[in-house]
Amino acid sequence: MIKSFFNTRGENGQILVVVFAALGVMLFTLLFLIGGAQVYFQNSNYSLLSEKANVLAEAGVDKAIASLNKTGGDYTGETETALADGAYLVTVTSTDAATKVIESTGYMPNKNNPKAKRTIKITASRGVGVAFNYGLQVGEGGLELGNSNIVTGSIYSNGNIVSGSSNTITGDVWVASGLQPSSDQQTDCIGVNCQYFLFGKNVSGEDRLAVAQSFKPSSSGILNKVSIRIKKFGNPADITVRILQDKNGKPDKNAILTSGTLYSSLVTAEYDLIDVTFNSSPALSQDTPYWLMVESSFNPANYWSWQNDLAQSYPRGNPGWSDNWSVGNPTWNPINGDLSFLSFMGGSLTSIRADSNKMTVGGSVHANTIENVIIGQDAYYQTLITSTVSGVSHPGSADPPPKVFPISNANVADWKNQVDTAETTIVGDITSCVSTLGPVKIVGNVNFNSGCRVTVKSPIWITGNLTLNSNNILTLDSSYQGASGVIIVDGKIEMNSNNHLNGTGIGSSLLMALTAYDSRADGVSAIKVNSNGNSGVYYAATGIIEPGTGNSFKELTAWKIKLINNSEINYETGLSSSLFSSGPSGSYSLVKGTYQVK
Repeated sequence: MIKSFFNTRGENGQILVVVFAALGVMLFTLLFLIGGAQVYFQNSNYSLLSEKANVLAEAGVDKAIASLNKTGGDYTGETETALADGAYLVTVTSTDAATKVIESTGYMPNKNNPKAKRTIKITASRGVGVAFNYGLQVGEGGLELGNSNIVTGSIYSNGNIVSGSSNTITGDVWVASGLQPSSDQQTDCIGVNCQYFLFGKNVSGEDRLAVAQSFKPSSSGILNKVSIRIKKFGNPADITVRILQDKNGKPDKNAILTSGTLYSSLVTAEYDLIDVTFNSSPALSQDTPYWLMVESSFNPANYWSWQNDLAQSYPRGNPGWSDNWSVGNPTWNPINGDLSFLSFMGGSLTSIRADSNKMTVGGSVHANTIENVIIGQDAYYQTLITSTVSGVSHPGSADPPPKVFPISNANVADWKNQVDTAETTIVGDITSCVSTLGPVKIVGNVNFNSGCRVTVKSPIWITGNLTLNSNNILTLDSSYQGASGVIIVDGKIEMNSNNHLNGTGIGSSLLMALTAYDSRADGVSAIKVNSNGNSGVYYAATGIIEPGTGNSFKELTAWKIKLINNSEINYETGLSSSLFSSGPSGSYSLVKGTYQVK
């Protein structure tokens, strides 16, 4: 009996232990779940607060850029500004005459008791980004190489390359397919009929994503280039330009013939024709409808305007817009008018040809016809004549499409507008040395004889000619630091020997001489350099450059270049992202690649 009693009590004790153990497990699980939920809640709440702090920091950046543009660069930041249920703080510091570093911190709920904060740091510049991607970039006039010239870098030419003896290019060479000198199709407007069509934002409830203008070529051939009369508001991103076939009077989303990029840096706040070339040159048929379409991203502060002719004077096409051009069955809405554009078809075949002593190209060569060239890598061509190829040959390759120049007429006009005021204008010639010059408009000629040392502030606009005799040094003011400067000349540029155009010496800063002289009609050189010791960066979009002999340049861009003998082009990779200061009235915008979140 007693034994039975103790056995029962033992079993009951074991059951009680099991019960307590089970209760302990349940309690632990419950506490774990409650604790996990609490942690999850806290993490979720912190993530939400962090996201709000990030939005506040971005609001501070937007405020800073707007304030810099409103005050002409005098804005220095603010201590703490309440916004919604948080606050932001902004500091602005100058790194050079054209560049500001903006650091904006968002707080939730405030700076003194922050539960979350985020900091965004960007660089904003009052300038124009210019991409010199080649040691020589040449237009339809082509390139003439004399003897024993060295190009350290690559060449892109929209016209023929003709070479003498012993010339060396260390990089690649492209010779684009020929371009007709005049447009095949065009539409523009006059006076009160010139209106506008906004896109890249919501306009009166319309999400205008894609805008297109149809056209019919007057002859069959390849399409090499289009020009669009456009302007921008703020600093929108680059936009994609496409050529599409027509389907029942609308762009056919499944028949994209080619695409290219309209670079935002080439566009200003004033209407101008901006060139666009394509990744390939499609073949178009005479009197067949095609569509020129642009597509942008949405941004209420950074958007576009395409000039619109309300008179509808173009009889070979019509415009439209869409908010869903690539999805399902797109809706295309008609536009009242004709959007201003030009289209250019292909012309004659082009080539790169050297004499019997041949020329050497260290990289690859892309051209319709290649003759007497020693090619270090691959060759892309239709015809190969007495040339050697170390890499792979690609016969039957399509001709390269033309390339757009890195500076537009709109950019030049914008620089001129910076100094086109009574306060910054000198009337009359400058014929003796000056210690400093610019920003200024000079209504006349500038002639520096010899031995001048001039500190330059950009931009300078000379309505006449610029002449440098010998041993003159023009240097961009050190306040521009890593930024670059420009001297614009409406007339011709001539120099004798040992003249130098220097940047600040910081980073890839440079001082560029640019002429608007048009050599295409009279064949007179826009920039003519004599011999020995001259250096710099020179630009003549419609002109001829004669770089002389025994000189060394960082980069040359021109409609036509005549490189005679024993000169060197020493291209620097930093020139592919040069930033040119726009002067005191230029607008600030984000420098791509500088956005940081802390």
